Amino acid sequence: EKAAAQDQPSAVSSLGTMYGNGEGVTPSWRRAREYFERGIELGDSMSVKNMQGLTECIQKVAPLMDKRVELHGTSGADMNGKRGVATDFHWYEGGKGKWRYTVKL
Repeated sequence: EKAAAQDQPSAVSSLGTMYGNGEGVTPSWRRAREYFERGIELGDSMSVKNMQGLTECIQKVAPLMDKRVELHGTSGADMNGKRGVATDFHWYEGGKGKWRYTVKL
C-alpha cells in the first residue's frame, strides 16, 4: 500500500489484483478496478491486462455491475422497489458468506 500510495505502477497493479482475488483483503471488484485504472494512467501494461480480465469476469459473473437496478426481496421492506446503481460486487461475510452487489441509491 505504501508503494502504491507513491504511485509505483507495479504496486498499484498488485493491489488491484489483491482486491480482485481477495488476497489478504476483502474482495472488491470496484476497488480492483480503481487500482487498475490508476495503474493504466501510470503506464503499467500489467494493469491493462488485469483490467481486461476483470472486465471480462464482470461481464460473465456480475452483469449488473454499473447498471441501474431495482431492489426486490430484501430483508428491509423499506428498500423494496427502490432504484440505484450496482457499484460493486464483493464477498459478504454475513450469514453463510456469499457474493453480493453494493447498490448506490
